[in-house]
Amino acid sequence: MVSNFYIPVEVFLGENATLKVGEVARRFGFKAVVITGKKSSKENGSLQKVLDSLKKHGISEVLIYDEVEPNPIDRNVNDAARLVVEEKVDLIIGLGGGSALDVAKAVSIVSSNEGSVWDYVKYPEGARLVPFYNRPVICIPTTSGTGSEVDRYSVVTNPIRKEKLVVSHSLNYPKVAIIDPLNTTSMSPYLTAVTGFDALTHALESLTNRADNFIAEEYSVKAIRIIAKWLPVAVNEPDNLEARKQMSYAAMLAGIAIDHLGVALIHTLEHPVSAHYPHVAHGVGLAILAPYVTKYNYEYRKDKYSLFAELMGYPSEPHKAVDSLVEFIDTLGLPKTLKDVGVEKEKLDRLTEDVYMLSRHSFIVNPREPKELDEIRELYESAYEGNL
Repeated sequence: MVSNFYIPVEVFLGENATLKVGEVARRFGFKAVVITGKKSSKENGSLQKVLDSLKKHGISEVLIYDEVEPNPIDRNVNDAARLVVEEKVDLIIGLGGGSALDVAKAVSIVSSNEGSVWDYVKYPEGARLVPFYNRPVICIPTTSGTGSEVDRYSVVTNPIRKEKLVVSHSLNYPKVAIIDPLNTTSMSPYLTAVTGFDALTHALESLTNRADNFIAEEYSVKAIRIIAKWLPVAVNEPDNLEARKQMSYAAMLAGIAIDHLGVALIHTLEHPVSAHYPHVAHGVGLAILAPYVTKYNYEYRKDKYSLFAELMGYPSEPHKAVDSLVEFIDTLGLPKTLKDVGVEKEKLDRLTEDVYMLSRHSFIVNPREPKELDEIRELYESAYEGNL
């Protein structure tokens, strides 16, 4: 087996790293747009830090696009891309949770080429995109979950068709990631738990799926070990800066891991849930589904699930992976069933169909490849009722 490893993102990691954004941005031009959410970056002070640093280093014009939604939709990307083109922006800064970062990266591809964001879903690698003119992107996360600051993925929702689709391309990497744990200290305990579980699921699925890469697996292992220890601390002690540092680091590691290994059936089942129910945070959907998918999978990669259980502090036995997730979710206080978050039982058939129509390509990398649509329906049914 030959393992490949590639990460073309320059990373600044540490307290007050945000203050470097102006210095870094000067490499790329003098007119910037900051892409962010509607209020969190303003309330936590990170937006003002970015604006002050840009001004200090001579970035003469800064536009702000602050319409990104928690599960970003196609309009966010297309509207921001139009702004970037019309205003002849040199560089793009994504500031916020994974939604803002995903939008910023996708805006670069759309604004540097043509069309809409949907034109770049499953777009082939090659020379047809314009690699020399893609506007550079700087990503500054304010949560510790998605790892979007170091990967090639942008997840965008079609609100009409209720579909979540992924732009995945080598030109979708940011140029620079600025990871400042101080930007995460204002997260509520609940948001800390939700985003942290997203990072844990990245590490779990990259470790256990069939896309083996022994180099990237080391990132998964390290991320799991850190999250198991430090996420409960960050939830219970929001001002604990060491916990915030560790979680920022772990989210980055897990992001690198999925960039090389991808995700699998937990994410595949979650995307239709938050596409149809936008009030359900991605990390919440993952937490609900993870124990059921893990129970479905663990017999097919016993060594990896045993390792996961051990990293979570449990005996090194594959079935203990399920126990570790259930108890960790209890510790974090996250919802346990689809029913708890308002999913309607009559919608389970549609969710099942969406998995098959949009994401069945992921079946082959899952530890256990689903052969029948009924298997997906049964997983949703179990997660709805809480029958583990």
